[in-house]
Amino acid sequence: MIRIYTQTENGIARTVGVEEQESRRGEVFWIDLLTPDAEELRYAESLCAIEMPTKDEMREIEATSRLYCEDGGRFMTTTVLSRVETDDPIIAEITFILKGRVLITIRHTDSYSFRVFSHQLLRMQGTNRDLVFVGLLETLVDRQADVLERFGTDLDALSKKVFGKHHTRRKEKVEDPDTDDLRDALEELGRVGDLITRQRDALVNLLRLITFAGNEDSCLDAQNSLYVALRPVSRDVNSLSEYASFLSNKINFMLDAVLGLINIEQNDIVKVFTIMSVVFMPPTLIASIYGMNFEYMPFLHSPWGFWLSLVVMLLAAAIPLLIFKLKRYI
Repeated sequence: MIRIYTQTENGIARTVGVEEQESRRGEVFWIDLLTPDAEELRYAESLCAIEMPTKDEMREIEATSRLYCEDGGRFMTTTVLSRVETDDPIIAEITFILKGRVLITIRHTDSYSFRVFSHQLLRMQGTNRDLVFVGLLETLVDRQADVLERFGTDLDALSKKVFGKHHTRRKEKVEDPDTDDLRDALEELGRVGDLITRQRDALVNLLRLITFAGNEDSCLDAQNSLYVALRPVSRDVNSLSEYASFLSNKINFMLDAVLGLINIEQNDIVKVFTIMSVVFMPPTLIASIYGMNFEYMPFLHSPWGFWLSLVVMLLAAAIPLLIFKLKRYI
């Protein structure tokens, strides 16, 4: 899909499709390509006299493949975390091209930030390429900030869940709800940690794009409006990167805490088996002695020898239990 934004006498107009644009002429300042087909790419290339990067080229990780100048235009590609509200978040690539008075954006995934900014843009009376470029970056940064705030809220909820009171010795149910909660918390921490790692990578790429765009303009004129306008955006991205680092450190701390609590739960289970083995060791010894095949043994032919051995085994089991109870091991 191709959306072309033009400046007209009545304000800003948007055309969708090549045929509609041919019938409505105006001063083009923004061409938005969303999963474009071959015809739409050819039209945009002929309109701006440049060659558009392919989807595979947008996914290149080298800095020289994402930020470069060619045919009089500046090509800048960044990544953003998209579809955060779904069960399958993805990293989406967005390419910004500045050529003359026109901004070209290429993307293969629908973006919430672009939808919000386009609605705001259509309510304006006038704008230009630089204002649209800076406005898009500000909207993207605001969206990334909202995503990080959501991750922070999720971590706060997990923190309350992890560091809540765990009554491991006074459970009425057979099942262990604390262990199940910790296992769920561990899985959720892994999911949020993976998303924050992706978000940090996206912020780094976005900061590189902003630095490249600002430095290119500052080389020509230090008072260039684009260079000046990008400085607060750069500060916002830096602050978001610091906050993402804080969340990453918090996740590492919570992971260590969850693993420690799980180890405590497992140690409690092992302790129960250890105590039971100690309790049943003396009765087992007595039963083993009287199970030997000797002809002459004490109380072997006594009518009350069997009952006496049972009493001795019960006492041998009760005494360790009483000692463990007094020591508060159980």
